[in-house]
Amino acid sequence: AQAQLPADAVWIDVRTPAEYASGHLPQALLIPFDSIEVGVAELGLAKGTPIYLYCAVGGRAEKARQSLQALGYTNVTNVGGLDNARQVAGETAP
Repeated sequence: AQAQLPADAVWIDVRTPAEYASGHLPQALLIPFDSIEVGVAELGLAKGTPIYLYCAVGGRAEKARQSLQALGYTNVTNVGGLDNARQVAGETAP
């Protein structure tokens, strides 16, 4: 059974623009992991906003999660790779 996601959840794809262009969640924003701090700051999110991160397999998303936690964001989840993200978000792969 799929978990109920918060209505204000923000999905962020931390891969490269080329990877994002090859396929991503429709609701996901592209913020490459190496600019995650600036990118999320520009969104002006509350520190408790549910943020879901994914990349290709989870490594970059984990680095991004740690960076955001260091900035005080308290509700950041690394869902792993795109396939995992699709499952969590309830998407069906094309």
